[in-house]
Amino acid sequence: VTMSALEDMAAKIEMDPLDFFLKNISLTGVRAESYAEELKLGADMMGWKRKWKPRGKNGDGPIKRGLGLSLHTWGGRGHQSNCEVLIHPDGSAEARLASQDLGTGTRTVIATVLAETFGLRVRDVTVRIGDSRFPASGASGGSTTVGGVSSSTRRGALNVLEILLQKVAPELGVAPEELEAVRGRIRVKASPNRYLTWKQATGRLGVNPISANGANPGPGKLIDSGVGGIQMADVAVDVETGVVKLEKMVAVQDCGLIIDMLTAKSQVYGGMIMGIASALAEERILDPVTGRLLNDDMEFYKLPGIGDIGDLVIHMMTGPGYDERGVIGLGEPPVISPAAAISNAVANAIGVRVPYLPLTPDRVLETLEKGGAA
Repeated sequence: VTMSALEDMAAKIEMDPLDFFLKNISLTGVRAESYAEELKLGADMMGWKRKWKPRGKNGDGPIKRGLGLSLHTWGGRGHQSNCEVLIHPDGSAEARLASQDLGTGTRTVIATVLAETFGLRVRDVTVRIGDSRFPASGASGGSTTVGGVSSSTRRGALNVLEILLQKVAPELGVAPEELEAVRGRIRVKASPNRYLTWKQATGRLGVNPISANGANPGPGKLIDSGVGGIQMADVAVDVETGVVKLEKMVAVQDCGLIIDMLTAKSQVYGGMIMGIASALAEERILDPVTGRLLNDDMEFYKLPGIGDIGDLVIHMMTGPGYDERGVIGLGEPPVISPAAAISNAVANAIGVRVPYLPLTPDRVLETLEKGGAA
């Protein structure tokens, strides 16, 4: 609602909304610089300055093109989590925690953190979750999972690695703090050619594994809260049929330190698609007397298909100013902006604001007939 009102204001004063947002970006507070950077990147990816036209001035034919933008924020601080990490004499390593994977990449995140801490490949470690016998970890919700499990896994892995380094340090003739785990080796930092392979090092453990626990919260800053992102939509609206077609959507998103880029982008794709669905198709129809859902089947509850979501382009913010913040949840932020960005694009295309979601053909046509009146 806020983004639509702001874009309506920009249209009222006949100003490009991109310029309007950039001119007033300081009002967004602590993330103002990030938003400004994201808006400029998004504009380049969309070709905004080349494509944008004032509201309602998009040609004489029945197909009207329009651009819209939105920005959003979210919390995403990691939940409480505990993790037990074990290293076995045969070189295998595992993390145990009572978390769960709802298809959001939790296993991938835990495995990546564990493997990187030990200098191993992801396929060389094991993740055991989904069992209440393991150390307690928070429920999934509010984009809090990745920060919680990555932090507890990292601290547990560092703690058990310290035990391993203490055991092998005498053999390499150095103090434990002079060793590091890199590329399948336990090596001397100052002299990388002095090393034991990972399996040689773990073979010194005897017959029993070593283990240590990690927790979140815990020492050191591994996580943070508060992310920001922007999205831009390019739509084509047929004013004779009311059909809205999404041509292209751009997302620029930050989430602090990215553990796995492919997984992070997948989260953004998923959020964008869910947001597009809510903007263009998904609607619950309730009986006003009983409150019963009337369209509880796939014949009447509409979902967009692969041909309805357009070209999705994503850029993740990384590097100085982002990575040092630590891990921040990403699951929900990208789903916030699509409805506003698409609604703004439709208003830009047809010259009037469709006041309800989803932006179905009948609502578009009704709005055109009424000249934009709610």
